[in-house]
Amino acid sequence: MIRNLVDLLKISEEYIAYLKHRGVKFNRSDFPLFKETMFLNEYPDFVVPYDFRNNCLVKNPEKTLLCFYCGDKRIYPRVEKILLDIKEYKRFLGVVAIDLTVTSDMDKEWQDMVMLLHQLFIATLVVNKVKVVANLRIGSLESADNLDTIPKEVMWATGFLGCEKEHFYDFRFISSVLRVMPSRLVVYGPADLEALRKLEKLGIDCRIYDDYHKWSKRFKRGA
Repeated sequence: MIRNLVDLLKISEEYIAYLKHRGVKFNRSDFPLFKETMFLNEYPDFVVPYDFRNNCLVKNPEKTLLCFYCGDKRIYPRVEKILLDIKEYKRFLGVVAIDLTVTSDMDKEWQDMVMLLHQLFIATLVVNKVKVVANLRIGSLESADNLDTIPKEVMWATGFLGCEKEHFYDFRFISSVLRVMPSRLVVYGPADLEALRKLEKLGIDCRIYDDYHKWSKRFKRGA
């Protein structure tokens, strides 16, 4: 059971050992190196958190993208049981990288470790033939260099749930988008109009998906 940072470090070491045994290459900071072909390259019909994947509203798993935009405590079991869950992930179109909390006020080493775990997670899915979507989650701007092991022009995802709204003079979010140059961008949750305006101006291909609770409420009203 994950209780603290030390537990996360131990799990990261286990992931790295497993992936090296499977032939995955790493950079000097032990971030896995990815190829473009490892990533999903089509938009899903729906984006659903892992916990709600078996809801009756999920009619076509093969057209549904799984995500982890939820509290850390809900993500930890998936981090620990990833190999046990592979068969379940394969039922779906693809999987977005986990979204453990990483913020600019965390120590840089802690930010790096969390972002490393995000990438070790999808690398483990990739070697087990699961298509993945990169997660555009950073802490401070300095932590964005951790995204450089992922090729340019692949599909990325971002979640606005619980995030501070973008201001017209704030380019932190858009800077991270420009750094990775996504071929497509999955936006999960309530739309940040200022952020979307900037994406449109830059010609970034993006698609907005309601979060699960909004989507299910709308379905019930229409039922």
